[in-house]
Amino acid sequence: MSNNELPLRVGIFLFDGADTTDYIGPYEAFSAVDYVSAKKQTMYQTPRTMYNVFTVSETKKDLHAMAGGLVGGLVVKAEYDFNDCPEIDILVIPGGAITEELLANANVISWLEDRSKNAAITLSVCTGAVLLAKTGLLSGLSATTHHLAFDKLLAIEPTIMLKKDERFVDNGHIITAAGATAGYDAAMHIVYKTAGGYALLKAGEVLEYGNAWKSVQRKLAGLPVHRTITNRCIKCGKCAKNCPFSAVVEGETQFHIQVERCVGIGPCAGLCPVGAIESSFLVGH
Repeated sequence: MSNNELPLRVGIFLFDGADTTDYIGPYEAFSAVDYVSAKKQTMYQTPRTMYNVFTVSETKKDLHAMAGGLVGGLVVKAEYDFNDCPEIDILVIPGGAITEELLANANVISWLEDRSKNAAITLSVCTGAVLLAKTGLLSGLSATTHHLAFDKLLAIEPTIMLKKDERFVDNGHIITAAGATAGYDAAMHIVYKTAGGYALLKAGEVLEYGNAWKSVQRKLAGLPVHRTITNRCIKCGKCAKNCPFSAVVEGETQFHIQVERCVGIGPCAGLCPVGAIESSFLVGH
């Protein structure tokens, strides 16, 4: 999926008892990319709409959200129902109160299965993986969910390779996130995958999120954020090929990082087979 296919349509499925953090986290992450600040416009590429984010439920009735493990209080209503919902490029399935009644709702399960098969990416958050497993689409895949729902997930789909220690698991088409706040992590990962490094940096600044926000803070303070490539480099080229900021250039004997381009949050360090890419920034200095 490339930037040429933007804007992407992000459909967030809502139901009675959906956990607020599970769907607000991704909603915020995708929406933050398009936030325009007059003071920051020159820091990023030309502003444009990258994501069209909307909500959908089985019907347009009022829905009671879950917060703090309790259902009630906050009442929401989706923008679309199953009959008038637009096409979806990224489907988000939150967790919450996944009742037996919901799992037995053939209309919901069929709709989720159909939309997931036609979406480029499906993201389940928390116990949303239990709903996704009911469709059969997690069969034989690696997946995660909230730690209190591990047994329930495997009871529905025993072939799942459960990753208990992962914040999120990316199978390419299907991504599953662990409990609640892990939905932010997975959504930011999708921002990076679909809209690139500058979109991730923009969302990180707006949300004051993770290493993207740390990078912005250090830049504003005049501190270095860039990584360096040591003489252990074997010139395999993985760093240059995968740098979202085109910061890696080839030298005569090894690759080098352009200080003015690197923001310290790309995948290069994790890809280097000999550990030649270093950054004091990412370890809290």
